[in-house]
Amino acid sequence: MKTKLWLLTAFSFLVVFSNAQEQSSESELFNVLSIPNGAYILKAPPTFNGGAQSANKISPWSKEAIIDGSTQKGWSSSEESDFPYEFIFELSEECIIDKFGFNNECEKKYPGICAKKIKVEVSTVSPTDGYKEVLNEKLEEYAPTTYYPIKPTTARWLKVSILSNYGYEKFTELMEIEAWGTYVKTDIKSIDLTGDWTSTWGTVSIRQKGSSIKGCYTYRNGRIQNAGMERRILNFTWIEDEGKNPLGKAVLMVNEEGTRLNGIWCYGDKLDEYGTWVFKRKTDTPTQCYQVEEIAKDTVKQNQLKEEIESKGKLTVYGINFETNSATIKPESFPTLDEIYDMLKDNLEMQLIINGHTDNKGSAEYNKLLSTTRAESVENYLVNRGITSDRLEAYGMGEEMPIADNETQLGRAANRRVELLLKK
Repeated sequence: MKTKLWLLTAFSFLVVFSNAQEQSSESELFNVLSIPNGAYILKAPPTFNGGAQSANKISPWSKEAIIDGSTQKGWSSSEESDFPYEFIFELSEECIIDKFGFNNECEKKYPGICAKKIKVEVSTVSPTDGYKEVLNEKLEEYAPTTYYPIKPTTARWLKVSILSNYGYEKFTELMEIEAWGTYVKTDIKSIDLTGDWTSTWGTVSIRQKGSSIKGCYTYRNGRIQNAGMERRILNFTWIEDEGKNPLGKAVLMVNEEGTRLNGIWCYGDKLDEYGTWVFKRKTDTPTQCYQVEEIAKDTVKQNQLKEEIESKGKLTVYGINFETNSATIKPESFPTLDEIYDMLKDNLEMQLIINGHTDNKGSAEYNKLLSTTRAESVENYLVNRGITSDRLEAYGMGEEMPIADNETQLGRAANRRVELLLKK
């Protein structure tokens, strides 16, 4: 086994670990009502920009813009439609909500266009039943985001009604709605995504083994690769027309029922500008891309790994999951690690640098240590399978190189990754 790259004294490790535990033990609220946190719009009122979202950025004055996590774009009603304007949102799972926020910085060139009276109801029963009112407020005209605390309330569905505006007859605007809370369950089982799914870009076929995902979609012979599941979040790289069109990343969250995946996608490696992508389950059997039967060695996935790392010199891998605050690899990760092992076994000249990355939760010092020990765990797994240690190097990058917003659940999931680099 390779000697650890650096050692900490027992005392310093305990200090770092204690600080991290202290930070993670606090109840950290996040905006559960945002697309990058897995929220989904089940119903929207008549909207000015009502077209389907297909670009790599959310359109202004669309229904998606009211929960995109940004106040730069907002929602507008369609012309001369009638109050009340009712939204129904589904959260990815049950959450305990402590406060709501509303941004009313609408266009001042249209006096009276801002939303005025709003009502919020929540339900844990269904999208259509069991609602109870938790907030009824008058919003201040042109006001920045203002928060309204409520008694902590469990919710899965939110109904937000805009009851009036400040007098403009043709349109009503509201820039952003937020709901701050936490998950009810701290640990939740992932869901098998194997099957066919409908989406904006045609049928998506997925096959899952452990946390390893393989798949494709109809549009431009799209492929899903380097994919993995963590909790209920799917990370993957997408590629179209055998690489003739730009590739990018996507991060989607599966809902509690396992019937829908929704989230964000981008071109390239950075998820700072994104569009929305939704999969809806069609069948439990995949019909495209790969044979349905399990095979001893998945040469398709292995070749994808080899092609990408040789063309780019780098490969981002998802589906290598660890126990919380630990370098212990979860068994669900073994299929992904075995694919890397097979690639190395069949390419004897290949040498890899293994870089571990974390999100920004906890101290920078702790994250550096954690990412280092996790990278070393990956190295040790491969060595134990038979790869010689001189072909591998392991390093921890901590939180230093994010590729997405650490303020969102999907962003943090994208940042928690293992990257493989070819040794030169």
